[in-house]
Amino acid sequence: MSSADWEEVKRLAADFQRAQLTSANQRLTERNCVEIVTKLIELKFLDVVFTTDGKEYVTPQQLNKEIQDELFVHGGRLSLQELTQLLNVSINVVEQRVQDLIRVDKSLYFVLGQLITSTYIDTLSEEINEKLKQDGLISISELSKTADLPGEFLQQQIERRLGKIIFGKQDEQDSTVIYTETYVKRNTCKIRGILSAVTKPTPFGNILNKFNGQIPEKLFFGIISKLIKSKRIDGVVSGSGNRSSYYIPTSYSRAQTQWIEGFMNGNGYIDLDAAARLGITDPRAFIEKHYPGSVFLKTYCLGELIFKQAKETIEEALESPGWVDVVSVLPLSIPNEDVKILLEKILPRDIDNMIFDSVIIAKNYVRNLRGTFKGSMGDRAVKDVQNGKYIQLVNEARAAEKKLRIAELNADGDSSRTSKKDDRRKKAAGGKGGGGTQGRETKTKSTKKKYMAGKKDGFDSDSEDEKPSKNAAAGGDANVPAKAGQVKPLPFLTIAEIKKQLKNSESLNDSPEELIDSLASYLFKPLQDDYQQVLKEEYDRFMADKCGRKSKEELHQKLLNMQALLEFYSEGLENFDGDLKSQLEKHLLRSYGQEVTGIASAFALLEAGLDESAQAADLPSGPVKEALLSLGKSVTVPAFLEFLAIVLPSKKNSTRAPPSLLLIETRESLLQEMEAAKDSDPALYLHIGTLILFSLTTGTLLQASGKFVPQIISFLGTKLSKEEQEGLRSYQEAVVQFIKSKGKDAGDKLQDMYPNLKILIDTKSKALTKE
Repeated sequence: MSSADWEEVKRLAADFQRAQLTSANQRLTERNCVEIVTKLIELKFLDVVFTTDGKEYVTPQQLNKEIQDELFVHGGRLSLQELTQLLNVSINVVEQRVQDLIRVDKSLYFVLGQLITSTYIDTLSEEINEKLKQDGLISISELSKTADLPGEFLQQQIERRLGKIIFGKQDEQDSTVIYTETYVKRNTCKIRGILSAVTKPTPFGNILNKFNGQIPEKLFFGIISKLIKSKRIDGVVSGSGNRSSYYIPTSYSRAQTQWIEGFMNGNGYIDLDAAARLGITDPRAFIEKHYPGSVFLKTYCLGELIFKQAKETIEEALESPGWVDVVSVLPLSIPNEDVKILLEKILPRDIDNMIFDSVIIAKNYVRNLRGTFKGSMGDRAVKDVQNGKYIQLVNEARAAEKKLRIAELNADGDSSRTSKKDDRRKKAAGGKGGGGTQGRETKTKSTKKKYMAGKKDGFDSDSEDEKPSKNAAAGGDANVPAKAGQVKPLPFLTIAEIKKQLKNSESLNDSPEELIDSLASYLFKPLQDDYQQVLKEEYDRFMADKCGRKSKEELHQKLLNMQALLEFYSEGLENFDGDLKSQLEKHLLRSYGQEVTGIASAFALLEAGLDESAQAADLPSGPVKEALLSLGKSVTVPAFLEFLAIVLPSKKNSTRAPPSLLLIETRESLLQEMEAAKDSDPALYLHIGTLILFSLTTGTLLQASGKFVPQIISFLGTKLSKEEQEGLRSYQEAVVQFIKSKGKDAGDKLQDMYPNLKILIDTKSKALTKE
């Protein structure tokens, strides 16, 4: 420093000393000082902070320094409330200073109103590491409670210091758990030892209780999963991996499997209750896994082999003798509920057999048993008719009907006489004599008499819905009330008598007593009905022989069947249209229609009480006569059927044969005609064959002459396969060639082709039977 500069310093020092020693006449008060400082702060010439008591000013830099000093003094963690009291400034100022410090210093953290340094966290981490060495396991949740810090903040800070200050490992399944390798190894050995000693399914809750909560569930199940994957333990976990899950050792499962396999292989079945007692929670699923083809009942499971054997045995037994006790074909005694389930599986949707408890009976066998009574029915019916017992019942029924009719007519007459309105109508309709209405009434009475007489000639057995009375079942007289005009049933056999006759049947020698009882009870009502029908037929035969004329009922039944066949022929016509349909319809009415008309005429004459030699014109006027005369004039099949329905009265005891039966019988008849024509008439053989094929492919019938064979074959082309169609056309061409040439070669060719048409018909017939 130069001498001039040093002199300047000395001069300034002297001025400063004089200023200090000089006393002023005026002094600033404390208030003036406050106002000056406040003004300077407002003008932003000065940046200071007031203390809470207002006696001191502190600069922000000083406040920052004091905050850091206090934080250091308190170990690196201090709350804002404590800072406010220690620094004697407002909390807002402290918060502002803390935020400034955090922005500048990244080693500071503000958490839950507390200022924390990284040094504090390092110290806390060292404490955590010491605790981890002691316990082997520590969780963030426990640390959060102990350190009074948020779990997320602690987890972030601990993860940064893992491997540096804290020497542990985070659980892969639960990141909030930290443990040492030693801890995991120790518990793995313990778990492996416990599970290796387990010999039966054990809930994991019991095993976890052994650890007294010293191991987390997730870590526990993670260790078990690793042990199973590495095959250090031999077992499986049953459940969703929680306390309620079970550990099942493989040795236990192997023992269960061996027992199931041994029992199934030795006996062919498994008792599901016994399987459940073994500890198998779901026996059905367990057995299905090992024996996929097993059949499950309610309490038993049958092996595939024994089920197949039982099915075959039952099917064979139903063929001969015709019944089988299901329990007898099984190696075990099963309850009725299981028998029912087994039968549903062996005979699904069965309509050809009947079931009595555990016994299956073929319906054909029951029909045959029912048929064995036919012989005695005929003899007994002859006796009951000839001794007058049945004739008396018929006469009683007719008398009751007549009495009821008279009562109804009298009631109608009384009602008409008491009605003034009807009297006025009578006068208006009757003209001078007033007898018009009476004339019509007389005519109606006469017609009703004839109709009643016709109906009385028939016989109506009990309705199927009626149940046998106790008296009849016990063998007493059949005092069953009957409706007016209905013949009382005449008893055939009691249930006890039916049982006695069934016991004499060779096919039922080894049958249980319960089966005989069930069969007797079942057959009682059908046999009674059959006997009433036999009685009626015998009565009709007796009266026909006596009166020398054909039974009206036979004609009525024949007409019903012909009507059903005519409906089949009508349905067959619907497969054609145009001129071809019209020609076929005319042919049907000229051929089959004339036959039906003749039978209908004979029936109407007998119904009216006229001799068979009479003509339709001799019938009383009425709808029946008009319909009968219109039958021969009908030009369409629907019109013909409509008139025929008027001629046919509704009779309860006359029922159509089942349509399917009529269809089968007609086909059989055609087959016989076809077979007869095979060697003598090839054209007729082809003609009948096409009619049979038409019936088999459409489910209807067709009446057609030989000239329509080409058109029928063309139609069948849409119903047959290409190969079948070509075979049929080849046969047609061979027939045409034979007719033209009459040569031996053509005849030999036809002989070779005869079986082809028959095979085609048999194939279609078998296919229809399966359907």
